Amino acid sequence: MAGGYVQGGGHTPWHQDQIYWPLDTANTITMWMPLVPVPQEVGTMTFASGSHKLGYVSRKEISDESHTTLGQFIEAKHIPQVNYGAMAAGDATFHAGWTIHSAPGNSTDQMRKVMTIIYVADGTVIANPESKAQESDLNKWLPGLAPGDLAASPLNPLVYQAGSK
Repeated sequence: MAGGYVQGGGHTPWHQDQIYWPLDTANTITMWMPLVPVPQEVGTMTFASGSHKLGYVSRKEISDESHTTLGQFIEAKHIPQVNYGAMAAGDATFHAGWTIHSAPGNSTDQMRKVMTIIYVADGTVIANPESKAQESDLNKWLPGLAPGDLAASPLNPLVYQAGSK
């Protein structure tokens, strides 16, 4: 659904993607794929291992406050943190929508060019937005659709259906 470019930028604070999506499912997966080599010092994703099993932890949108709150939660629960290090262009990580994750700051002059794609289970229905962020994502990524509709649009087509050929 989205891509990002960060050059010489700050860290990406701890957050959960799922809070942004007005979807009536927890069956979501985000792919994070560098479009260029990403050395360790440019920064790749860090995951709070197993945090997806906890579901909703915090509705705080991505911010310094979410970084502090979720960082304290991770430490208090002794959740291991995993970073897979440098990545080549085309490598990818995948994480569930409730996975708590972050990325360190990029202190180099290299641009961290990445693409993210969010996969949603077939049959997912749009839920009533519970925040301005969810309203924004509904309007941007599922234009013309409303709560109760299937979460499928020209911007988010069905890519796989069980039993299809």
